[in-house]
Amino acid sequence: MNKILNVLHQTVLVLVFLPFALLAENHINLKIGEEVYIERCVLCHGKNGEGWDWGKKAVKPPVPVPNLLKVLPQRTDEYLATVIKFGGNAVGLTDFMPALGFNLTDQDVNNLIAYLRALKLKTAVDGAFFEKQVPLFDNLVWLPKKSVSLLHHLQDLIVPAAFFRPIEVSFTEKNNRQNRFFQPNIQQGFDLLANQKILRKNSGNHQTGGFFPHAINIDDFNHDGNLDFAIPASASGTLTILLGDGTGGIISNQQYPVGEGPTWVETADFNRDGNLDFITTNTGAGSLSLYFGDGKGGLYGRREIKGIHGPPSVVAEDFNQDGLPDLAVAQAGLSKVVILINDSTGIPKVSYSFDVERGPHIIDGVDLNQDKITDLVVGSLGSHTLSIILANGNGTFKEANVVKVGRFPHYRAYGDWNGDGHVDAAVAVAGEESVEVLLGNGMGDLKPLARYDSGVNPHGLTSEDFNQDGELDLAVSNRTSGGIAIFLGDGSGTFQKTHSVITEEDGITLSHGDFDKDGIIDLALVSASSHSLIFYKGDGKGNFHLW
Repeated sequence: MNKILNVLHQTVLVLVFLPFALLAENHINLKIGEEVYIERCVLCHGKNGEGWDWGKKAVKPPVPVPNLLKVLPQRTDEYLATVIKFGGNAVGLTDFMPALGFNLTDQDVNNLIAYLRALKLKTAVDGAFFEKQVPLFDNLVWLPKKSVSLLHHLQDLIVPAAFFRPIEVSFTEKNNRQNRFFQPNIQQGFDLLANQKILRKNSGNHQTGGFFPHAINIDDFNHDGNLDFAIPASASGTLTILLGDGTGGIISNQQYPVGEGPTWVETADFNRDGNLDFITTNTGAGSLSLYFGDGKGGLYGRREIKGIHGPPSVVAEDFNQDGLPDLAVAQAGLSKVVILINDSTGIPKVSYSFDVERGPHIIDGVDLNQDKITDLVVGSLGSHTLSIILANGNGTFKEANVVKVGRFPHYRAYGDWNGDGHVDAAVAVAGEESVEVLLGNGMGDLKPLARYDSGVNPHGLTSEDFNQDGELDLAVSNRTSGGIAIFLGDGSGTFQKTHSVITEEDGITLSHGDFDKDGIIDLALVSASSHSLIFYKGDGKGNFHLW
């Protein structure tokens, strides 16, 4: 009898305290899910899942961004996990929704889904799932005592939705309107397609040949003295090589297959034959694709460097001072940087990795402490920071110095803004709709100085002397307000926003060069939604116009 009573006593304790333990765990998971949503989803899907802000954003995406509050009840957790991990293409929708599987763990995906469910429920009744809420815990379902479950002998309970997955949950508001969630009727025909933008016929507007171009690298690939362009296209899994003619035109456009989801391209002479070679980061495939250049603008000898988890960007520099370019690759999901050391084969090999701040996105190579050895700067979307990592010169690096910047740091530019001989920096901070200027001290430190409004969702950033006054200026491309903001520097570290070039383009990245050899700096804009490379001709006074 005593054994039976002990068993019953233990059973009662478990049944009484288990739901509360689960609630506490669920609350922690929701907070993590919220962090993932803010880091990865909020720029397109909005703070509350409301979708694209059509009133504020001038440039529209190539597909409508849905209101999650309307879509979520029609989707199972398995469906959402598939879309998050493998992208829209995995369920027959658009590639505009990227694959995040290599940037998120399975637990991150589960936490994100839990947060999305909670977001839906809270919004549906203005923040309250039940008329009487349980403090702190907001992803709950009602388990009535008549429910057929192992707890059917107990009174009604409130339990985490992650523990019990009902086919349908309903409740009644004060106005007696019935609300139902988690309906299993999936509408596979939900249409997210839209007409692509029709490009104007213009000599400076060039189709890349790939879908959703993501980055750009500019150099002379065929030794003819003209600037050429390498652009990875994330949706089509290709690298486009466009050869310039020295007048602002393109004489050749070739696409080469790379791994799934390429997001970055870097050039260096890996095999020491005097020609530039090309390497892409393939976020979807978890790999790097290496092509050797033939010196004529063509690529050959593709090699895949596998096992690089979720790489959004890469930088090629000689980190161990042996005369060969090595690689430093950001790993977004793991919050690491992996170092690959090159050898006589011309194929860099993984050496080691180290931790950085949460969600590293873009990695740069720049000599911040003026020791003639390239250091690293890593921008992290999850922590809204820049990690300054000084090189030792033997392939290893010192502990990072972390600098807090505005929300969602994207592209950066470097130069001596105030004429003190030290390298300074500027970063496009999308969450602040601005560009942030930082001053260096020549010892590897960067100190935030000022922030300037740029436009909605700034991404691309480049620096040169646009008005030929001897001082460096800044140009920032704004993805969703459709313009390029021009900031002229005065040599003291201060910049003045003079005007914005109206592009009506989704400018994901921006670079510069003298494309027609007239001695004046021009701009090259990559538009993600129109799949194009667009030139803007400079006049030497800080103004630019469509070619």
